[in-house]
Amino acid sequence: MNSLEPRKNVVSILSFAGLLLVAGIGLNGCSSGSNSININNPGNNNSSSTNQLAGTITDINGSPIIGATVTGDSNTSTSTQEGDFVLPNVTVPSGQNSLVFTVSARATVNGQNWTGQNTVEVLNGFGPASDAMVVLSNSSTQATISGQLTDQNGTPLAGARVFVAPGPVSSNGSQYFLNLASFTAYTDQNGNYTIPDLPTTLKDGSNNPVTYTVTGSFAGHINQTVSNISPNPGQNEQVNLTLDSSNNGSTISPVQGLVVSTFTIPSTPNRAAGLSSTGNASPYPMIINSVLHKLGMKASQSVSSKSVKVQYAKNGLTRSTPAGSIVETDLFWNYIPQNNLLGFDILRSDGNNANFFSEALLRDPLGDRYADVDPALTPGDIYFYNVAPVDTILFPQNGTEGQAVSSATFQVSPLSPINIQNGYGNQSLSSLPTLQWTPLNNVGQYTVNIYNQYPSYQSNSNGVNPIVSDVVNGSASQYTLTQPTDSPLAPGTYYWDVIAQYTPPTSAPNVGYSYAISQIGSFVVP
Repeated sequence: MNSLEPRKNVVSILSFAGLLLVAGIGLNGCSSGSNSININNPGNNNSSSTNQLAGTITDINGSPIIGATVTGDSNTSTSTQEGDFVLPNVTVPSGQNSLVFTVSARATVNGQNWTGQNTVEVLNGFGPASDAMVVLSNSSTQATISGQLTDQNGTPLAGARVFVAPGPVSSNGSQYFLNLASFTAYTDQNGNYTIPDLPTTLKDGSNNPVTYTVTGSFAGHINQTVSNISPNPGQNEQVNLTLDSSNNGSTISPVQGLVVSTFTIPSTPNRAAGLSSTGNASPYPMIINSVLHKLGMKASQSVSSKSVKVQYAKNGLTRSTPAGSIVETDLFWNYIPQNNLLGFDILRSDGNNANFFSEALLRDPLGDRYADVDPALTPGDIYFYNVAPVDTILFPQNGTEGQAVSSATFQVSPLSPINIQNGYGNQSLSSLPTLQWTPLNNVGQYTVNIYNQYPSYQSNSNGVNPIVSDVVNGSASQYTLTQPTDSPLAPGTYYWDVIAQYTPPTSAPNVGYSYAISQIGSFVVP
């Protein structure tokens, strides 16, 4: 799993003085399985703490799994229509800075037994965490990757991290991984690790085998990465890794291909009679996927804020969202193999391009995306982002590990929420309906989508495609199906949404797209 830790320092993007001194990753004790590991991470270990752990259950393509039974640290939960779950009582014992344990899940999908698990970490004294992502697959087709990590002298490395991710795949000159976050494990006292329940085939109808990349990482050592690992069902693929230690300085390449987009999403997804968030899977992952796909990103590059923003929540699991909306800012960058990469420091500046603070530390050398869903993100405000690679050789000695930021920061400004004005509550409309919404400022175009079924994003599909998807001018406030261009709608119930889009000018290459997605309406053609 990706592991993100909160970082409160306000820093200059050029100096990074003292930025990374706050987090150590040495291991004080280690045991295998679901037993606790006392890791030297920041936190208050003078007393025990009981926290909530949230996360998401998906398949290999990132689609939510609904109704999965989730267990971890003596807690049990069930995943919701968005694949979300909460383990309410995770206890970090007194004297430990964190608790590392296994979160496992199971569900019945199309009559088959699906299982999965991942390793997660909860810090003492940091409150609720949302860092648990578990991938489920048919248990009869799963494989295991295991092995040992040693240094150059053959000494086992206890407490090192191992990351396994499906891919990378190449598209338009860039590389990215298929899954939303890595499978992870810590090595035990003998340097051994095991990552079970790995899917061996893609869930896209092709039954193509999944090819994995395996990276071992430990502070003060050079990573080793092995690619093109394709275990067969039932196989335990052995991947042993050697991590050389080094006292010399090292260089690290800046992030390349950074792209940032922002989405304003209603807190309540539905504005339709008979629909509720408990009765229908949320449409927004599917809608965001389709938008990002149009920007040239594959669906598997899309970001689910609940499964990728693996951050110890600043304000707990409840949100006070501006203007009744959720703002999600999605960051993508290219995967570039580097043997001294510990992870990435996510940087944000509110309102200016000077005083950046560290949003989170993504401790995953295979990371290539991040979703910022900080409740403080506000429509109309301006935000600047950058991503700084973190050097595993220097970390955390002198605070210079993250100075190789990308060449330019990225600016985004979330749009205001967009509201539909008719076509909701099963309102009766004609077979050539007129759909209306409240127009927004700074919008270049609107996209109107009409569906003949609720546009949920289910685990056994890639979502519901619209039967109508038309673009209208940014000055418009309504859309009408007209003959002879359009076919009249047959009698029945239909659903619709409208997406506002701000497109940055070509003269501003480091300004991101902004979108506002309406609630889902419902109307009836008699």
